[in-house]
Amino acid sequence: MKQAQYAKTARGDGFQFQVTPAPKTLAGCAGIFLILLIAFLAAMLTSTINMTLSYIVFIGIAVWAYLKLDLRKKNHRNASSFFVSPNAIEVNGQTISNSSIHRVIIRNAYDKSPKVQLTGQTVPTGVGAGVDIRNALEQISYSVDVEAGGKATQLAGGMDEVTANGLYTEVMQILGRQ
Repeated sequence: MKQAQYAKTARGDGFQFQVTPAPKTLAGCAGIFLILLIAFLAAMLTSTINMTLSYIVFIGIAVWAYLKLDLRKKNHRNASSFFVSPNAIEVNGQTISNSSIHRVIIRNAYDKSPKVQLTGQTVPTGVGAGVDIRNALEQISYSVDVEAGGKATQLAGGMDEVTANGLYTEVMQILGRQ
């Protein structure tokens, strides 16, 4: 699987980070199953009008979903940029001073979601597909957040665990907290 990446550039007394999230994942067969299911349902709705239209809708939705569908949470899909110096972090137009930072933390967008444990018993296909999709998304939904003033601000998201750990380590070193 391709991984997220980041680049660090020296600027003044700190560093500018450019973070590219991991590419989207279709979650293997489960994701393809979901795409085909959505396309099939849309084709069924249009089949009462015209069968040719139904085929066009099926193919169109399947191709569109394959190329565009990204099931990750919105703040994990886009590249991000932020600046870290020993005195502050600048992200999304706001400056968070080092003295007001409670902690820097790695989070996963799916940590608070209940996990389904499949223990070998027969499960409905939809449940199994959903678990597979969630597991694939969990692998590329790590973020590095900074907590200050009672709220969390995401520095970057859409990363795999290795990239998130590397980014976290570098941010902590620049802030002098490690």
